[in-house]
Amino acid sequence: MSSITKDERFELLEMIASESLGITSLAATGKLTADFRVIGVENLARALESAYDLGLVTGYRLGSGVESSEAGLAA
Repeated sequence: MSSITKDERFELLEMIASESLGITSLAATGKLTADFRVIGVENLARALESAYDLGLVTGYRLGSGVESSEAGLAA
């Protein structure tokens, strides 16, 4: 995996990985036991669905010109 910049999107992906997959960090350590995981298909599907949904919401907000702070008030 290429170097990932720590930004808001990365933090959200870490949150999804933590909640759906039990992975606390997406930072590579160089250790096989820490960097590679065996995960269930259902958990993987849940994580992918969460990331997809997040992308839809983000795209909607960007497309409609709604700022994230305003969107929180509208929800």
